[in-house]
Parts: sequence; structure tokens; C-alpha cells
Amino acid sequence: MTDNISNRRSWMIVPAHDADASARCADSKPDVVVLDLEYTVPPRAKVAAREGLAAAIRKLADGQIAVFVRIDRETRWADARAAITRGIKGIIFAGPDSPEEVAELGDLITAMERERGVEPGETELVLMMESAKGFWNLAAIAQASPRVTALGVGRIDLTMRLGPVPQDEFRLYRFLMTRALVVARMLRKQPLGALWRPDSRGGVAARDSTAKAAREARLMGFTGCVCATPEQVAPVNEGFAQV
Repeated sequence: MTDNISNRRSWMIVPAHDADASARCADSKPDVVVLDLEYTVPPRAKVAAREGLAAAIRKLADGQIAVFVRIDRETRWADARAAITRGIKGIIFAGPDSPEEVAELGDLITAMERERGVEPGETELVLMMESAKGFWNLAAIAQASPRVTALGVGRIDLTMRLGPVPQDEFRLYRFLMTRALVVARMLRKQPLGALWRPDSRGGVAARDSTAKAAREARLMGFTGCVCATPEQVAPVNEGFAQV
């Protein structure tokens, strides 16, 4: 579907409703900009974020930036409809539990590509696994649509659902990362993930902690990860530089 997907090291999350953040995101030179319709957008801003997606995607794409949109599981149909436009590279779907969900989303994307004049089959799907059920069905889910090009681990939701051990380390984190890695390699998808340590994730992760998380993930076999802030882009790129 697309060439050199494993060269996409840093996937920077940008709130889709924040036009200023979208305009500045290229300054940190991420490999991928992810316009987010999930956690970083407050409910009251969801509609406006969707309405502004097409213009934001086109502007970033005109600057030769790979643009993905992360959709909210609960509003995925409306989010996907708003996201499919010329210039988009793909959709990030967090939390699929079954192959049917991925297949249905793939069918919707096909219909929207036809309606919006997007090259048929060009819109990718990246799956971020966030539940025990999703991991149980992982291989089948990853094969539910030919659009799937990458697999990753959604650490926050998994932590809430499976719980941390007493030292605040994510229970089964390394095991589930390995499971995602094996399936991704088996199916020739890009494996996305970083080996984050307790208290070193998201906006609180310092440069050294971010670089370490990326380096350790690279040694496991991963080739890129999501960045929560612009400051994480450079250490992530460095950590995965030898991929």
C-alpha cells in the first residue's frame, strides 16, 4: 500500500481542534503528524475539530508531511467520515476488539474514498490495541482489512483495564508488546511501541527517559512510537535511528 512505512519513527499527536498546534507541529520535524480526535479534544470541541479536519490535512500534506487522524472508538463513524479527504495517509483506530470492527471501518473508508475523490485503497489503518479481548483476537484483527499497515500498544487504556503491579509498572506490558511485535512481524506490518517506564510517559517524559524508551523498544524490534509532545520527537527519532 505504501513504501518505507518502517521509516516512520515519530508519530506526534496534535489536538485536531487546535489550529495553532497544527501550524507549529512541523517545526519539531516528526515523521508523522497525528491529528487527534480522541483524548486531547474536549467533548465541546469535537464537532468543530471534525469540521476543520479537511483544511488542516490539506495544509499539512501540502508541506509534504505524512498526516494520520486518530479517531475515537465511540464516535469512529463520524470521525472517519470527517477524516477521509485528499492528502490523508491514514486512520489510527485505537481499541478494536474484533475483526468485524476493522472490516466495517475499512468498508466505510472505501465508500468515503470513492465519494471524496481519494485514490482507492490508499488510506491506511493503524491499530492500537487497548484491551484484553483485542489482544486475544490480535492476529485476526490485524488481517481483517488489507489497509492495516501498523500495530501498536495503547498503554494508558491497558493500564486502567489490566492494572499496574505494586511498583506502578504496567502489568504484562512487556509481554503484550512482544505479542504485538510478533504479530506485526508475522504479517509484515510496522510494529509501534516504546518501552516506557513508570512515571515516564506522556507529557511528563523527559528527553532522556523518552530516548531510553525508544532505544529499548528498537532493541526489541519496534520501529517507531507515538509522541505526546513536540519535545519527544527528537529523542524518539534518535532512539529509533538505527532501524
